[in-house]
Amino acid sequence: MASFQLQNRGEMRRIIGRSLGIMQTGEATSTTDSNSLIDTLYLHGADDEVNGRQVVMYDNTGSIVDGEISFVSDFTGSSSDATVSPTFTAAITDGDLYEMWKFPWLKSDVDAAIDEAIIAATPYVPIDRVTDSNFTQVTRYEYDWLVPYAFGNDFTAVHTIEHVTDIGTNYEIHDCDTVWDELVDGDVTASVDTSIQREGNGCLKLVVAAGCAAGDILATQDISSLDITGCDSIEIWIYSTTALDAGDLQVLLSATALCASPLEELDIPATSANTCTRHVLSMENAPNDSAIISVGIKMITDKGAFTLYADDIRATLANSKVYKELNPAYWAIVRGTTPKLRFTSTGLSIVGTNTQVRISGYSSPDIFSDDATDSEVDPEYIINYARGVLLTGRATNKPLDIDNREKKGNDFLALALQRLNAISKNVSADTRSVT
Repeated sequence: MASFQLQNRGEMRRIIGRSLGIMQTGEATSTTDSNSLIDTLYLHGADDEVNGRQVVMYDNTGSIVDGEISFVSDFTGSSSDATVSPTFTAAITDGDLYEMWKFPWLKSDVDAAIDEAIIAATPYVPIDRVTDSNFTQVTRYEYDWLVPYAFGNDFTAVHTIEHVTDIGTNYEIHDCDTVWDELVDGDVTASVDTSIQREGNGCLKLVVAAGCAAGDILATQDISSLDITGCDSIEIWIYSTTALDAGDLQVLLSATALCASPLEELDIPATSANTCTRHVLSMENAPNDSAIISVGIKMITDKGAFTLYADDIRATLANSKVYKELNPAYWAIVRGTTPKLRFTSTGLSIVGTNTQVRISGYSSPDIFSDDATDSEVDPEYIINYARGVLLTGRATNKPLDIDNREKKGNDFLALALQRLNAISKNVSADTRSVT
């Protein structure tokens, strides 16, 4: 949990701009067209006084995309009307908010200063990362669980590996050792396969023909009534001969036969082709799941002809899982283009196969790609650092009307350094670099 007030890039940029007197914010007070910004509350001055200033729209009430940029080409002071060029993609609407930057400052200058602040802090403020969407497999010792494309992780270092030794709340929905015979139509063929299974004596194999359409339920199976109201997750092994995007398929759970009225319609996450993956799906209506009598798999997006394998579907409660730390002697980081976590033979035998693994470590703080994501680094540090580099970097720029810019900039940088010292942290023992 952050020990600071969360702020995003847009909020920090506006604080920086206002505090330096290089930007004003305002609000459109009339619905006009795509190139006339009227603000009778905050936009005042003589004719042409704000010409050349950059306008950035944000938190819009109309259809202008947040972050759209234009420049004032003409200003009529008596009507507080700024003509902008180029035009926006939609009409300016009463209530639309904007930033207006004084020449020669630009939004991109401040965004770059914010990024520079994060980069400068990176060695001192590693961001805690924890992931538990990882499951071991038979005779497999190396796993690409550390890189961005694997479960959304972006570890730069790892310090702890834990594995589940017990699950307090755990219900088997279907072991997939027997064929599901309730099929949508003749476009799906079901059987039990013994080459891909991860638990038991087999897994469900569904051969989906090209005639199967988006929205079709591929197969369902009635089960004995099951109360899973005490659970929060559904787990399932999935293997597909075609790559799946998140939400292409769903797991259905229903209190009616053949999943006629599903209580749970859970998106299966993105899955690489020809890769067996254990997915953990968050339940959406657990309080209503007191009498589940059927389970199904539905195709939301037409994937054409492909083969799908599913195994070991169960309901669990995440915080009922008991984790045990694995001795660091039994795991290592294999560095390279694709860094991997490697278990020793003893380590894998201790952890076991088809076992959930929790990884704890660090990543570098993220550089912003939008204005809406909250900062992972203390905004107080970022704001002071950005103010400092903006002022010192343009200390001799004559059009600026900020007195003693270099001294003020250095004062802000000193405040930033003081804050950075306060938020810096040491990494845990046994931390191992990923890169």
